[in-house]
Amino acid sequence: MNKAQTKIVTGATPLKRKVFVVMMLLLPILFFALLEVGLRLAGYGEHYPLFEPVPGYASYKRPNEDVARRYFASIEKVPGIPFDSFRAVKDSNTFRIFVQGGSTAAGFPFYFSGSFPDMLEQRLLQSFPGRNIEVVNTAMAAVGSYTLADLADEIIAEEPDLVLIYAGHNEYYGALGVGSSESLGRSPVVVRAYLKLQNLRLVQGLRSLLSSAAAAFQGRERGQRPGATLMERMVGRQRIPYDSRIFRDGLRQFRYNLGDILERYRDAGIPVLIGTVASNVRDQPPFISRPAAATDIKRWQARLASTRDQIARGDSSAALRSLEEMIRTDSLAADPFYLIGRLYDGRKQFAAARRAYVMAKDRDELRFRAPEAINRIIRETASRFGATVVETEQALAAVSAGGIPGSDVMTEHLHPNIDGYFNIADSFYDALRSGRFVGEWAGAISRETARRELLVTPIDSIAGLYRIQSLMSSWPFRPAGAAPLPLDTIAASTEEGRLALRVFEREMRQLDALDELQKHYTRNGNYVGALKALLSIIQRYPFLPNPYLAAANIMIAQGRYQEAIEYCEASLDRLDSADGRRMLGSLLVQAGRNAEAIPHLERSVQIEPSSLQALYNLAGAYALTGQFVRARETGARVLELYPGHQDTRRLLASLPGS
Repeated sequence: MNKAQTKIVTGATPLKRKVFVVMMLLLPILFFALLEVGLRLAGYGEHYPLFEPVPGYASYKRPNEDVARRYFASIEKVPGIPFDSFRAVKDSNTFRIFVQGGSTAAGFPFYFSGSFPDMLEQRLLQSFPGRNIEVVNTAMAAVGSYTLADLADEIIAEEPDLVLIYAGHNEYYGALGVGSSESLGRSPVVVRAYLKLQNLRLVQGLRSLLSSAAAAFQGRERGQRPGATLMERMVGRQRIPYDSRIFRDGLRQFRYNLGDILERYRDAGIPVLIGTVASNVRDQPPFISRPAAATDIKRWQARLASTRDQIARGDSSAALRSLEEMIRTDSLAADPFYLIGRLYDGRKQFAAARRAYVMAKDRDELRFRAPEAINRIIRETASRFGATVVETEQALAAVSAGGIPGSDVMTEHLHPNIDGYFNIADSFYDALRSGRFVGEWAGAISRETARRELLVTPIDSIAGLYRIQSLMSSWPFRPAGAAPLPLDTIAASTEEGRLALRVFEREMRQLDALDELQKHYTRNGNYVGALKALLSIIQRYPFLPNPYLAAANIMIAQGRYQEAIEYCEASLDRLDSADGRRMLGSLLVQAGRNAEAIPHLERSVQIEPSSLQALYNLAGAYALTGQFVRARETGARVLELYPGHQDTRRLLASLPGS
């Protein structure tokens, strides 16, 4: 205060002095409140809820494709989120599951029917045909436990019956992680406070200013290699040594956030199944391997090179002795452990090989793969808060050669292939069954049937291959600064490959590509492939009526008439259409259910008065139910519109009194 203010306060009554002090304290708050209101009125800033209505289908919701903008301040092209839909109002027949996690839970590189949430949903729908099963995937690439914690309350608000979590690889380089280019520091309390305040336009403005300044100062984003992958852009600190302070900070961050997530779900009465995380330990060498700072690096590198020469000469015993001596001298470097793993692997001593591979992975200073401590935290925290651990890492090991996850279940360093994703889905399915979730499991689908009937299409597989090519043509799979390898598009010589390439290059939506694929297959008589594409669409877009009708047409061609009737009915539940009524009515006539057919055919004619097929089938249904006057009238209408229709003439001639 200045002298005049001091004089006023000194000479005022105690009450006035208190009022004055309160006003002085409130002025900054009032200023910022008015500034916040002004920014909102001016349209500054954004609000990104987790869920939003599906455009044109207000009775359904979907994850907001822009929700990742909450967590990425300096990256313009943020990760997407899978398109999944669920009913805005949950009914008593619905069993609703939400999935949380990073890129593996999202389904990279295949997504859609190649993701484990979609595989699980498909199998549950087959197991419980009378229930409405919703598996809603909220996973995104490059996000860690901060994101999962931030989204938990919005998931709780949508009344889940169960939450599945597969996460843990992104605690260092995921959004807001301790080693990330998007990091806000090492304190979980501070980061979580920021996330609580991020809807304020003032906070958004401050974040934008700081991000722009950081980008200009550090050369991030603007100065990065054009076309840099998200994996490349997210790394803020490449070297994070084993058991260093920042290494422990990542574990502390994960434990803090996971405990909060599981506690909130427990308090809301929502059960949680959480999977242990797996990575490629056999076929992915360490990205960055360095000894401790005190070690003579030149001597260490020479010793390692000499040991590699011994391995190349086939002298594995001498190499093993040399590597073990290196580890006794310095246990921080990853490469010696990895080479020991390779040697034991070659001898088929798989238990020893696995131990060495895991120690190598834990000492890889480029922290894309979760250390083993992450799985320990998952088990400990789940036990503390009553969540169920699903040993997905063990499930993948069980189907890997020698019990060691490698390229037989992985596409690169940690994302599973189709078989790998199926085994994760299978593990969660077994956990649901063991926990007696959903209902009675009399209709459980066997593992063999589920694998055989997966809805993965060539578009999913080929687009996945393109994504893997793109990822592995860049750092850290290739040296920093190396030009990316050109994309091998030989698969695009087929219709499936052409469509997959357009999906990969974001020139075509997956929905449109699958629709084109089913039409292509139908034209060429590949009804099995066409139906698989249609069922994939139906699972992801259950509110669209036309795929049900197209599937019914395929089923008619296959002689599966009762199933065709059910799909026609499903289409009509979504949209009352002339085609749907005509097809259903015709199927019912064919099944001898003429009385049931008549209302559908009448409605079809009402919508489309000149439909030859509907009119002819309606005349036939009238005749078969003894309504001969109506049959004649309807037949006459057909001949009025289509004078040369001989089947109608024969029908009329067969009527009594003709």
